[in-house]
Amino acid sequence: MPGSTASAKWPQQRRLPLGRDGSLGVAEYVIVADAYPPHCVLTRVQLYDLGR
Repeated sequence: MPGSTASAKWPQQRRLPLGRDGSLGVAEYVIVADAYPPHCVLTRVQLYDLGR
């Protein structure tokens, strides 16, 4: 999952697991490589409900 493309329409978007093996959720971010300076933008954090 690390570095995996999150969207076929937006290939710059990536997912990053949160916690051990993604147990806490996932963060999505976009790589803006053509900007100066190049940077990443955090677009969404999806936390899993651990109260179950």
